[in-house]
Parts: sequence; C-alpha cells; structure tokens
Amino acid sequence: MSIDLSYWKTSPGAEPDPKAVYQTACCDGKAMEGLEPLPIDAILAEIENTFSKWERMDKATWEKETGGGFQLFTTPQVIRVDGYGLPREEMAKFSEMMKGYGCPLYDPQQGCRFDSLTIYLYGEAADIREAVETEAKAIFPGLPVTEVRCEPVPEGAMVLRKPEHPVLEVFVHRGKSITKVTVNLFFGSGWTSRPTQCKTALLTEPEETQKRLAKLSETAMKRAAEDLRQRSYHR
Repeated sequence: MSIDLSYWKTSPGAEPDPKAVYQTACCDGKAMEGLEPLPIDAILAEIENTFSKWERMDKATWEKETGGGFQLFTTPQVIRVDGYGLPREEMAKFSEMMKGYGCPLYDPQQGCRFDSLTIYLYGEAADIREAVETEAKAIFPGLPVTEVRCEPVPEGAMVLRKPEHPVLEVFVHRGKSITKVTVNLFFGSGWTSRPTQCKTALLTEPEETQKRLAKLSETAMKRAAEDLRQRSYHR
C-alpha cells in the first residue's frame, strides 16, 4: 500500500486552499504565494537522523530492512513523503516531526489538512461551551480551535460532513430516563462518533447538570481523539 503525506507552513493571514497547494506546490513543484520558506536542510538532517538505521538508496529514498520505505519530494516551500509498505506508526512520525517546523499534515487520501478545529454545539450542548473549548484544546493538541458555533438541534437526518479541516460536533440528547452526549468528529473522508450517557434523573440542579454534561463530553472527546490517531496520520 502506498500513501503520500504533505507538509507546508502558511504565511500569517494567508488561507490558501489546501487542495490547490497540494496540486500546485506538492505535486507540480511550483512556488505559491501564502506559503513560508522551510528550513529544508534542517528537516532533511532530522529525517536522516530519525531513520539512520534504514538503508539510504539514494538522496531521497530510504528503505527498511524488514520491508517498505519512503521517498521525499521537496521544494523551498513544501515537503511530500511518498511511503510504501509502511505501517501507520512509521508514516505518522513525519507528522510529529513536522509539527516542530509549524507544518500541519495535509493528507490527500482523506482530503484534510489537520491545522484547525471547528466546533458545533447543538441544543443543550451550548450550555457547556466553555468546558468543551477548554477540553478540546487539551485533547486535540495541534488542532487550535478557530471557531465555535451554537446551533439548534437539527430536524431530520444530517448530511455526513467531509470537511477540509477537522470539525467536532457535540449533541446532548435528553430522554425521559437516559441522557446521551454524542461527539462526532469529521476529518475529510474520515469520521468517528462516540456517545456517552447518564441517568436523566441526575440532571436536576443546573450547576451539577453542567458538570455532568461537561464530564460526559470530555469522555466522548477523548475516545474520538483516540479514533483520530488510529484512523489518520495526524499526531
């Protein structure tokens, strides 16, 4: 199985379309406005040190003794890693490494750049907005919360999101006996849904209700974050 991951640093105030950057800069190798120059020599030195036990086939290609490898494509603005036959954990090392250079992952397979997080709070979830924002910053490092929207509970089925940047949804479903807090996390073509619940009878006092709902949302978000790690190359 082959996969490619791309990394670049956006200039302050610029918001280039990730797909356009991927095609123009990461595939065609053309310079683009809105991208910062990268310390390519330092990045290559760190990659060489990280994979020092691998066989260096040529200037841009490394292979693992037990199978699999990767090839690098670089310009002054971007770095693309083409991996083949490698487990997710190996490829994810590049995402961890490139965070240190201010370069979030763009995964063209999922169609998502992991550089921000938009949060939607539906219905009663708006009452725990502050707690959700605080928890999200701790649970999803590397995904700064850029927007929080409070919306009424939608009627009917919702369209499955395929966002270019991760989106988190929090729902509170209060039933007669059980109240559920459901967290949905969407990242390009990938997504996960994690519910938690408690007895509705416990939700009587407003202050205590907010504490319980916040705790439920925290639990669900932590589970969604682990799913994200298992289903993406973001770290």
